[in-house]
Amino acid sequence: MSLRQKTLLLIGLTLAGLISVLYASLSLILIRSFAQIEEQHAYRNVRRVQEALFDELNSLAVLAADYGEWDDTYGFIEDTSRSYIQENLSDTNLTNINLNLVLFFNRQDELVFGKHFNLAQQQEIPIPTPLIQQLNSDNVLLQHPDTTSSVTGLILLPQGLLMIASNPILTNEETGPMRGSLIMGRYLNDQRVEALAELTQLNLKVYRLNNRQLPAKLQTVQSSLSEQESQPNQAPILIQIISREAIAGYTLLRDIYGQPALLVQIDIPREIYQQGRISLRYLILSLLGLGILFSVGTLFLLEKMVLSRLARLSTNVQEVGTSNDLSLRVSAKGNDELTHLAQTINSMLDALESSTKNLVTEREKAENLLLNILPASIAKRLQTDSDTIADSFEEATVLFSDIVDFTRLSGEISPTELVNLLNEIFSRFDRLVELHGLEKIKTIGDSYMVVGGLPLPRRDHAEAVAEFALDMQEEIDAVNAQQGHAFMMRIGIHSGPVVAGVIGLKKFIYDLWGDTVNIASRMESHGLPGYIQVSDATYEYLKDKYVFQERGSIHVKGKGEMTTYFLKERKQNESDK
Repeated sequence: MSLRQKTLLLIGLTLAGLISVLYASLSLILIRSFAQIEEQHAYRNVRRVQEALFDELNSLAVLAADYGEWDDTYGFIEDTSRSYIQENLSDTNLTNINLNLVLFFNRQDELVFGKHFNLAQQQEIPIPTPLIQQLNSDNVLLQHPDTTSSVTGLILLPQGLLMIASNPILTNEETGPMRGSLIMGRYLNDQRVEALAELTQLNLKVYRLNNRQLPAKLQTVQSSLSEQESQPNQAPILIQIISREAIAGYTLLRDIYGQPALLVQIDIPREIYQQGRISLRYLILSLLGLGILFSVGTLFLLEKMVLSRLARLSTNVQEVGTSNDLSLRVSAKGNDELTHLAQTINSMLDALESSTKNLVTEREKAENLLLNILPASIAKRLQTDSDTIADSFEEATVLFSDIVDFTRLSGEISPTELVNLLNEIFSRFDRLVELHGLEKIKTIGDSYMVVGGLPLPRRDHAEAVAEFALDMQEEIDAVNAQQGHAFMMRIGIHSGPVVAGVIGLKKFIYDLWGDTVNIASRMESHGLPGYIQVSDATYEYLKDKYVFQERGSIHVKGKGEMTTYFLKERKQNESDK
């Protein structure tokens, strides 16, 4: 495992451990805090429902007080006037004030007038017998110790849960003597519950506690609420978590006799809890993102300050080792341990370079000298192969040239001038050799020897040598025009098989052997000044591309009679005419 991988693994494990610890601790702290806030929120919503119910009871108490403390009602108890009933207790009036029950009792607790009204069906119905029985058996609603006393609460009837208010009948000035009691009632039915739910914007469920089919879970809730000690004018409250999506609040309302009468359930979505979980998730993701950024930053700093420098140092050392170039140096920036290591390596490289520099220089000199003496391919073989180098070539073209009367000129000018002139001419020929891809074999005095088709065989060897010969004549003419001489050259060319190789142990050269070389030399020596004489073999190679003048048959030493030709010029294409 590389150092980068180890560093990345260490940072990753540290980050994972840190995130795990943070998640566990934040889950315990943050979620618990949101749960407490959620419970407080649910408690306040239950309190809002209680207040809404108490407001309903208070509004009913105010309505009973308005009617009970009124001179018309005070007189109605005595005369039971029909006009009072028609004006104040008609179906329309009861509907307008949303009243289901109105009872008038005199001082002797006798019912003077009563009306039980179904608001939904808009019709009068009989007064519930259980209500009359309760009033006769327990006159809590009819007892008013003084003119300021009133009774408000709930009564459970078979017909439903009745909100009821009782007020003494007095004059407008709220004075007596009391002439009886006025009782008003309003059912807490489904319509009223829906109205309360809409008012509080909560999901309400109301259960009457005289219902024997109350679920076991709600019976447990009722028992828990009953055990709580409620404050004055406040009902007990219980908060329970139903699921991860909902929480419920419960409150218990008692009737006017102090008995449990109504269980109210408020279902509240756990938006706060869910928001807490979302916040925790975002917080963990944020911490994870920050951790990743921190890790990336740490890796970046380690990469920049340590890892990349180590890698670069290693790469530089490898480059020096693979390239064998002791002039290379490793990077040594900064002022720390890595810098000192790089400086130590550079010092070692300086010492190695210093000790091998002379050896490399001498080797380069030897190689350059060898390339000046031998063809590049032969020099390369000579460096790797100690055996004799000798190759046979089936086709090659050999050229010999000689400057006419150059020996005579050597007695007329100084040696320095002679050498400079000869160097000028042969340098021009050397450039032509490179231009036409030929191989210079040697120079002897004012003679110049060139071959085409080796050491790398080529099919156009005769054509390349012919082009070289024509260019040689142009270069001699240029030298004559520049130097003011009248040099002429004999050039001889022959094509055929040769043997090429390196001979000698000291001052060795790359040379040619064979009859082709001898014939090429005879073509030059038996030629005429200013002419390029070629053999019949070379003529066969070139006759289609060049213009020749047949010289005829001449006697060649060692060969007898041979037909030769003078190479005159290149043939022109029809498009060039």
